[in-house]
Amino acid sequence: MQQNPATPTGSLHDEIGPVLKAGLCVGCGACAVRAPDAIRMSRDSDGVMQAVIADAAALDAEPGGVCPFSDATPDEGAVGTRVFGTDVPADPRLGRVRRSYAGFAAAADFRAKGSSGGMATWVLVEAMRQGMIDAVVNVHPAKDGGLFNFAVARSEAEIRAGAKTRYYSVSFDTALRDAIDGSGRIAFVGVPCFVTAVRHLAAADPAVGDALALTVAIICGHMKSPGFAESLAWQVGVAPDDIAAVDFRVKQPDRSAKMYGFSAISKATGETRMKPMAQLAGRRWDGGYFRLAACDFCDDVVGETADVSFGDAWLPEYDADPGGTNVVMVRSPAIETLIETARTRGDVTLDDIGHDRAAASQAGGFRDRRDALAYRLWHADRTGRWHPRKRVTPGVSNIGRIRRLMYRVRMTVRRRSFAALRLSKTVGSILPYRYEMTAWHKFQVLLGKADTKFGKPVSKK
Repeated sequence: MQQNPATPTGSLHDEIGPVLKAGLCVGCGACAVRAPDAIRMSRDSDGVMQAVIADAAALDAEPGGVCPFSDATPDEGAVGTRVFGTDVPADPRLGRVRRSYAGFAAAADFRAKGSSGGMATWVLVEAMRQGMIDAVVNVHPAKDGGLFNFAVARSEAEIRAGAKTRYYSVSFDTALRDAIDGSGRIAFVGVPCFVTAVRHLAAADPAVGDALALTVAIICGHMKSPGFAESLAWQVGVAPDDIAAVDFRVKQPDRSAKMYGFSAISKATGETRMKPMAQLAGRRWDGGYFRLAACDFCDDVVGETADVSFGDAWLPEYDADPGGTNVVMVRSPAIETLIETARTRGDVTLDDIGHDRAAASQAGGFRDRRDALAYRLWHADRTGRWHPRKRVTPGVSNIGRIRRLMYRVRMTVRRRSFAALRLSKTVGSILPYRYEMTAWHKFQVLLGKADTKFGKPVSKK
């Protein structure tokens, strides 16, 4: 892939202006950490976190260099080289990875209480026990203002309270500022673009750079708006304004790892309602439901700038285990040592799977951030829409016509999912959303079958 080693030269206003104008703010909050008096993070009408300029003049005077979707900041490949050096060759899919594993945390109940193999939470707890970190900035159930937010965990119990995957739009600005004001050495946990944003902040702001001791990426298909949680909860019987809590990944012991459930708790009754995810409209991850617009222009599947990345090992040899299995990609020598030492003790159960199998575990993500991204970039150029420069070349010459239609439909479904949920809220029933999204799901399934039978082979890059 191409690289953009850009060195920030303009103001923060110049940097984020095109991103905001194009509607491609991912809501990370890096710019609000950089300029807290000039930018505030706020939820839009669909609940998506967005940067709002409060003082344009102050923003003009603030140096840039932090937005992960700006052309003015270096890309993930350049950041990875700066952070990890060149001793380990760069894998074009995974970054500068030292070891790739699949497995789970065998100690205590980390696996049982995690969305997958429990490895992310285990590494954070072990890092705190060994004195590598003093606090963790990660996503927790919110005490107010939405279902989830970033918070600072300063104990093992607080770290464990942040276990499990949360598909929900959040910003880290407030929590990160709190953490660097006296928490000592911190670990940051986030999706790939958030980790890159924190790497940019660490390079631009000595306070962040001095505090940041560990970065952990959670492999991401794409970010979701709060509508994803609301639509699923409504379908299990808990209306949007009655949601006390949700669990996106309820493990089902009698089914494979992929066949997880979704649950929601009612504020009014305290009752937990659960259904298998397979029964819910809008569940299909590659369908585009409630996908943030920024995610259409992301090319980092696994968190190339993080010290260690965790995801699901979606491979045939692990899918059948309902307990869940992580794929683990290690870039930091210190984390490699931590994991290998624990492996010897029996605290973790890991297989060395190599980089090719690690990449294969995220095959859908790579199709979306390679072939589909090439199409979306081409489509944006064709329609005159601004987009950030990416390491993927725009084009459709290697993409069959049916697959082009599939990619175009996903873009439409992204927009329609927001609109359909708005309609459902207006009429007070989930049925309009469910009917329309079920129809889109069936159409996408038909397109997939047609592409398999008649389309060009999908790129294996």
